[in-house]
Amino acid sequence: MRLTHRQLEIFQSLMHTLNVTETANQLYSSQPTISRELKGLEATLGFILFHRENRRLEPTPQAAALNVIIQRSFVSMGEIMRGAREILGDRLDRVTVACLPAFAHALLPLAIKQFHEGSPNTAIKIHSLEETALTRDLLSKFFDLAIVEGNFDGSSNSILSLYTGDLLCIMPASHPLTLHDVLQPEHFDGHNFIYYSEEDSYRRQLDAQFEAGNTGRRLLIETTTATSIGTLVGAGLGVSIVNPLTALAFEGPNVAIRRLAQPIPYYLKIWQPQPIRKNHLGPQFVEAIIKSTEEFVTALAARNLCVR
Repeated sequence: MRLTHRQLEIFQSLMHTLNVTETANQLYSSQPTISRELKGLEATLGFILFHRENRRLEPTPQAAALNVIIQRSFVSMGEIMRGAREILGDRLDRVTVACLPAFAHALLPLAIKQFHEGSPNTAIKIHSLEETALTRDLLSKFFDLAIVEGNFDGSSNSILSLYTGDLLCIMPASHPLTLHDVLQPEHFDGHNFIYYSEEDSYRRQLDAQFEAGNTGRRLLIETTTATSIGTLVGAGLGVSIVNPLTALAFEGPNVAIRRLAQPIPYYLKIWQPQPIRKNHLGPQFVEAIIKSTEEFVTALAARNLCVR
C-alpha cells in the first residue's frame, strides 16, 4: 500500500487535537472513518502512531519522528502555493536581476530609479553573488537578466557588452598619491595595495603593467568583492584599483579617485535568457541599465577620468 495525502492530513490533525472526534469534526468526516484511516496508515508504516489514554491519544516516539518529516513536506507544499500565487498575481510585474555585489551596490540603485520612471509599480528582486557562484546559478535558476563581468557561456542566451569607463585608483583622501592627477605605475612603488585574488582578469592586466614598470607594490590585503575593497580603502588601509562604478560609489570625504596613465577599459556584460523564457519587462530594465551606464561614462568623461 502507498501513503495518501488524506492519511497524512488526518495524522497532522490528530497530532494537533489528540482526539479522534475533534479530528473528524475538523475534516468533515466521521469518527469510524478517521479510526479506519489511522489503522490503514499504521499498517502501511509498520508501526503504531498513537496509544489511547482516557479517550485521548498519546503520540508514540515514532509518531513524533514522523511528524517532523511531514512538517518539512508541508512547508514545501506551502512554498509551492506561494509560488503559484506569484504566478497568478504579480509574477509578470516583477523583474528578477542577478548580479555581482559591486553592481548591486554601485549600478542598480540608479538603474532601478530609471526603470521605475516608466514602470513605477514593478517589484525588483536582486540576486547578488560572486561571479563563480553567480554563473552556476544562471545555469540552474530563472532570472530575467544578469549583470556579470566575465564571459558566460549559456546556450540560446544573448550577451550585451557595455563600456562603463576605465579602471580607477581609489585611495584615502589624505594619501600622497592624491598629489597626482594621473597615476603612472611607478607612483605605486612602495605603497600598501588592496586587491582581488590572482584569478581576477583585470588584476592580471594590472599586474602586467606593474611588472613592465618594475613597480614594487606592497600587496597588503586580498579580498573578493569591490565593496570590501572600497571599505578597506576608506578605512585608510591602502590604495586599490577598481571598476569605475565602485570608484564613484565610494568617492567622498574619506576616499579620492584618480585615473591611470595607461587606461584599462572596463566592461560589464548583460546576460538575457533565451526568448521563450523572457519576461516582457526584462528589455525595459536592460534599457535602464544602458542609460545608467551612459550617465556614468558621461560623468567620468566630464571629469577627465576616462578616455572615451
